Amino acid sequence: MRISPPPTLDEEKNFSTHIEVEKIGTAAFLTIGKLRGGVPTCKTYLVVHTYIPTTILGLVPRRVFVLPRASYIVASHQRLAQVRRMGSVIPDVDAFPETGTPHHHKLEGYDLYKSLGSPKCIVAPMVDQSELAWRILCRRYGADLVYTPMINAKIYVQQGRGTHRVREGFFNQDVGEEGAHTIDLCDERKDSDRPLIVQFCANDPDMLLEAAQAVQDKCDAVDLNLGCPQQIAKRGKFGAFLMDDWDLVFRLINTLHLNLKVPVTAKFRVYDSVEKSIAYARMIQRAGAQIVTVHGRTREMKGHKTGLADWSIMRAVKEALAIPVFANGNILYAQDWRDCLAYTGCDGVMSAEGNLYNPTLFHRELGRDLSVLCDPAADHAQFEPMHLIRIAHEYLDIVARLKTPTSHSALKGHMFKITRPALCIHTDLRPVLGNAHTYDDGDGEHQIREYRAFVHELEKRLEADASQPSYYTRPSELPHHYVAPPHIQDASDRATRPDYIPHWYLQPYFRPPYNPPQPKDNKTDASSAPNKESSNVHDPPSPSTEAEPSVKRMKIES
Repeated sequence: MRISPPPTLDEEKNFSTHIEVEKIGTAAFLTIGKLRGGVPTCKTYLVVHTYIPTTILGLVPRRVFVLPRASYIVASHQRLAQVRRMGSVIPDVDAFPETGTPHHHKLEGYDLYKSLGSPKCIVAPMVDQSELAWRILCRRYGADLVYTPMINAKIYVQQGRGTHRVREGFFNQDVGEEGAHTIDLCDERKDSDRPLIVQFCANDPDMLLEAAQAVQDKCDAVDLNLGCPQQIAKRGKFGAFLMDDWDLVFRLINTLHLNLKVPVTAKFRVYDSVEKSIAYARMIQRAGAQIVTVHGRTREMKGHKTGLADWSIMRAVKEALAIPVFANGNILYAQDWRDCLAYTGCDGVMSAEGNLYNPTLFHRELGRDLSVLCDPAADHAQFEPMHLIRIAHEYLDIVARLKTPTSHSALKGHMFKITRPALCIHTDLRPVLGNAHTYDDGDGEHQIREYRAFVHELEKRLEADASQPSYYTRPSELPHHYVAPPHIQDASDRATRPDYIPHWYLQPYFRPPYNPPQPKDNKTDASSAPNKESSNVHDPPSPSTEAEPSVKRMKIES
């Protein structure tokens, strides 16, 4: 093994500013890109600290150098700052201040969990997608606990651009229905918006406290978003981009813990390192969080690069903490949340995307009935409860009867996701839904008349489709729009997770496989270039282009 010195100044002159850090435990691979003669190359070093056992060096087949006491010997101060920001050192959790005693008596840990009804099935906080109407629908079909949409604390408390929209659309206190124990929608059942957790994103402890105090009498806890991975979170320094500043995360949570009347909780993403993920969770617990939700994906796993969440990290975090832990990731079928509970040992399971495409995901009976579709000999025609038309009508009923206005973007987004399987067949109805509007005149039903008309038309089409027995059989060649579930690989999976569902049923959504763009070859003759119209004939459509103009994918992956 050859231990090399740091790059010389002459070498550094030829390097670009591009740096990539690959974290491995308490060490990090530092890759510095360089341009020489127009050809991109790079040099890779292993950055470690003097207290790391030297035996680790013999296991690394790369050029390495030791970084004593984390001092500057790599390149410029700017580069060192980036290494430290992304780097591998796990902060000492015991070095953080003591949690402190709250100014108000409130429930902690498992006492809070029991007061919430010991929830197992939880609907995630989703920007503009977990509004009051949706929360009511999900409660009717098995959700034990729901979160509000993610609310920007700064916008919520400051009187400025966007404040009215956020206060009215994300947590409306003027009507009195949000956070109410009883909501009368003038039907046979009595609905409720409790138990409820309100989620904020923030990077200023005082502003977060002000926003939380404004809603503390209308909820059971306040949650801090530490998981949003999108560019807007990066620009605003909130969500998953607080993972680079543990001190700030501690102060945000601890400020709420000490001063709020209700408990504080937190939802976060993991690191590549299990050890660092555990340490991060322990710090959040030490700061005063009484429940944590672990999203088993890293900050970089988003969009087409989302991939599968790591349940083993969730299990490790659960085993390391003394407070309730919710698991989040890979929950698409009813059997998934049951398997997740069993594998991780977590106290509850949270679903975001799976819930949006199938709000009956958590229903104890309807969820099990989905397995009927796995049996070719079963009478599929008798399986009607999950018919998406029924759910679409019920959601519209709730929107029409609520006094609290439902944002147009939330309504349109939910309708596109509920009816997605049918719209992949009846494509001519997609622009009909895309052009539907709400109206402020008249009663609630009059306001949503265009959406109701769309559902009625779709209902006629699906009734005709469902009358054809051939539609219940998995085709020998899957339809153009269909993407096979990636985790259904053996007979045991197929016993509870059907590999084909007719298009008039609610069903999970699977992302098409991600094929990174290939570098352009300037030598390629134009005549040899593939025909754009024919090259992707068999590729499934991208979800980001599905005529959902008001709903972006970033809104559901936080």
